[in-house]
Amino acid sequence: MEAARMAELLYRHGNPDNPFWLTRQAAALSRSGDYTKAIKIATQALSLQPTNPYATLAVAEALYGLNRIKEALPYFMEIADNERLSFFARRGILNCLAALGDWNQMLHLLSRWELPHDISYRWKVKALQSLNRMDEAISACREWLKISPDNPHGLWALTELEIKQEGIQPVLSRMGRLAKIPSRPPIYKEIYASLCRRTGKPELALEQYAKLTRGQANPKIYQKQAFALAKSGKELEAIPLMEELLRENPRDYYLHKAYIPACKRAGRLQQALRFYKELVMSNPEEKPLLGRIKMIQNLLKEELSVKGDEKMEQDPDE
Repeated sequence: MEAARMAELLYRHGNPDNPFWLTRQAAALSRSGDYTKAIKIATQALSLQPTNPYATLAVAEALYGLNRIKEALPYFMEIADNERLSFFARRGILNCLAALGDWNQMLHLLSRWELPHDISYRWKVKALQSLNRMDEAISACREWLKISPDNPHGLWALTELEIKQEGIQPVLSRMGRLAKIPSRPPIYKEIYASLCRRTGKPELALEQYAKLTRGQANPKIYQKQAFALAKSGKELEAIPLMEELLRENPRDYYLHKAYIPACKRAGRLQQALRFYKELVMSNPEEKPLLGRIKMIQNLLKEELSVKGDEKMEQDPDE
């Protein structure tokens, strides 16, 4: 938002026929999630120079953010071969085609474009899987992993495909053996831990997460460890870990979704209320936190009401 305000100021003090600062303002607005204002500014920039590729990209990104996918796609296509913007335009096209479910067109374009292997194979596997061409999707995953051994995205994709084809138990056993090999990178332990959680083995998952957190300071691993702790009934260990992660990233929807129920189960709703009030003070721009506070206050009222009813049942004469 600060960048958007700066770009707006520079446009006002510059040449009104030059769309440069308008495109920067629109891009910043899109990145902040204000797509309604972004499309207005981007359209203004494009009207000044209808062939300006940066203005075209700004319009496309704003339309995509507004979920106007069919309208965004032609703008992305228009600059798909632009020397400087082709990467961003093609990424936008792939996102649009995925939203529209046009997997055949995606495969056609991927065969024509030269994209980084990680991006190309990720989309190719997704398209083949969505078309239920499972054998081809698995073959593509294995090609990907030959080019980029131990690639995390490739391994996750192959794991999910193998589960669909074989069931989760054989994949769990195989990944468990791979996770024990010391020379293998941490991603194998991470996948194995995830499969343990999915098969109702939180204690095994926690063992893997404990090993992973000793070797690296990765917020994503700490988050999964917190979820596993909460799922295994160790809310009192999970809650402080979740709080620390939320201080680092107060926008993490999944953490919020797990934190409040964990506090409720542990009888720590008052602690949660204090925590969110502190979080609002340090992040006043995060308005959704106010909704979380309201939610906890309602839960506390419900608890008081239940306790009052229970007391009345125990002492009907009072």
